[in-house]
Formats: sequence, structure tokens, C-alpha cells
Amino acid sequence: MTRTSRRLASAALAVLLLSACGDQLANPTSAAVVGEDSITADQLQERVERGLADPQAAQQLGGDRTGYQQEVLGQLVNRELLEVATDREGISVTDGDVEAELQRIAEENGGVEALEEKAAQSGLPREELRNVVRDVVLEQQLGDALTEDVDIPEADLQASYDQNIRNFDQVDARHILLEDEASARRVLDLVKADPDSFPTLAADLSIDPGSKDAGGELPPSGRGAFVAPFEEALFNTPPGEFTIAQTGFGWHVIQVQDRVTTTLEQARQDLRRQLLGEQRLNAVRERLRDVAAEIGVTVNPRFGEWDAEQGAIVPSDPADGALTPAPQPGAEDGGGDGPADQQAPQPGAPAPAPSAASE
Repeated sequence: MTRTSRRLASAALAVLLLSACGDQLANPTSAAVVGEDSITADQLQERVERGLADPQAAQQLGGDRTGYQQEVLGQLVNRELLEVATDREGISVTDGDVEAELQRIAEENGGVEALEEKAAQSGLPREELRNVVRDVVLEQQLGDALTEDVDIPEADLQASYDQNIRNFDQVDARHILLEDEASARRVLDLVKADPDSFPTLAADLSIDPGSKDAGGELPPSGRGAFVAPFEEALFNTPPGEFTIAQTGFGWHVIQVQDRVTTTLEQARQDLRRQLLGEQRLNAVRERLRDVAAEIGVTVNPRFGEWDAEQGAIVPSDPADGALTPAPQPGAEDGGGDGPADQQAPQPGAPAPAPSAASE
């Protein structure tokens, strides 16, 4: 769209909206209107201030408050559009759905508390995290609905399953690393006789600095995470049983505590999401653009303008004019420039402390 046509479209939309909604947008308390719902300037500013309450967020984002404000407003607008789109598809999520996804993401980020801290440092208030996770779940389900008729050959699903088998077949184990076989067999007899002694023996005797202080506990791991002899022992020992294995690090006394296997059928939905990644993303974006075009998204030019293609708030074209005066320093929005927003933290956490059994 050219700048001239954009100005004309903006002016026409403003007239239509003012006709339909009375003085809603002319009121300086409106930051944006999505369909019949208004996002007030107070709501926006309150969210911005909470996002900048963390000192690290304020320091990192403090150079572009306007950009941060536009990013936050874009998130709020897209949340409204997502609600409309999913409601039309009959999609809803429960608190349990949100909590399960939160726990999944938290597990990859060192736990819920660590995830909340990362979120706060990136400009996402802790109390807002679950709202963002809810958006993630809704978007996942919308993507599923929009691509449910897309056929994926069974061979492709099987190949993807095999390539990611370490995610679908995992063991939870602990070990005590010793220097020689005689010591390993002596400790093996001790833990068989008294399994509760395992953590103490690991702390006292193990020469693996990566696990001894944790009672020998290893993170849940799939195939490929450990050297071959250790891995073979893990995946050939039933849960609850003990065994020993020799590697280049020494002799390991091992207890397999649990094994979790996800079948191809159980993993099917996740595999489809992975294989249809770009197609799902494009389908969701297109649906949100369609909803926005139908119900209307209008942004008070004081805060920017809606870019339908990007699905984001961008700086206003000065030639478009403004429905409300630009705020002055010290006005209700705090004045001046400040932090630019960042997205919620992506899954991915610092790697656990290396173990002597790891590759």
C-alpha cells in the first residue's frame, strides 16, 4: 500500500469508526479499538509500567519506551483477535491446559520460578506470564483446527518419530561412579540391600562431580545422551532395578528409577505440529488478518497504527494526523521515550551440570 492510499484508508476508517462507536476513539482514554472492545490508555500504561518494574527490564528496554509500548499494545490487540478467532472455531482452554503448558515450558527453563524471573527481566510481568501461556495454547489449538485436514504420509510421521526418539523414550536414573569393579560390586550389594542408602553413598563415594552432590541423580534422558555402555545398561534395566556398567570414566552403579515411553500414536499431534510448522503459522496469521479486517482494528495515532500484514503496531505516519494530541513529557503516559518490548522467553534452558556419563 502506498503512503497516499494508507492515509486515505486511515482517514476513511477513522470516519467509519467514529460513526459506529460514537466518540470512543476521539476519547483520549482509548489506545485501540478491536471490534467492539476498547483497550484503554490506562490499561496499556499500567501494563507498560509493570513490564518495566524489573530493574533489568528497565535497563535493557529503557532506550525506547515508545517501541516497547507499541509492542505491548500489539500483544493486547492480537489477544483480542485470537479470542474472536478461537471462539468462532469453538476452541476453549481450561486452567488445566494452561498449567500443563506452563509446566512444560518451565521444565525447559529451570522451573516456574526461574521462568517467571526470565519473563520479568525481558519485560513480561510475572503475573502476566499465564496469560501469555494461555495465548500460546489457544494459538496451538487454532493451528491444529486450521490444518486438521492436511494429510501427512504415515512414513513421514514415523521418520520424524524415529529421528526424535530421544524425546519419546526416556529414563530417569541415578548412578554412583567408582574407580574399579570391586568397589562397584561392593556398593551394588549395599544399595540392593538398602535402596534408601543410595543418595548418601553417592555423596560419599562417587567420583562424578556432576551428580554426587545430588545423590547421583541424572536428568531424565533419552537415547544419545550418554556413552554407549552406560546407555545400554540404562535401557536394558527395568525400572526399580540395579546394574553396573563400565565406561571410560570408571565403573557405574546404576538404578533405573523410571522409564517413560511415548508411542507414535501418543506423539502424533506433536509430530504433526512439527512437520506442519510453517504451514500452521501461516494459517494462523492469515486467520487473524481476516478477523482483523472483518471486525476492524483501529489504533489511536498517538500510540501508532495497525500494520495488518505484520499483525503489529508500528509508528504512525505523521501525514495521517492524530485523533488526540501527542502526550507531552510528564503527561499521563509518563512522557519521553522508554523501553522497547521483547517477546516472552522461548523454551530453552541452561544445560544441566555435566555428568561423567554424558557424551
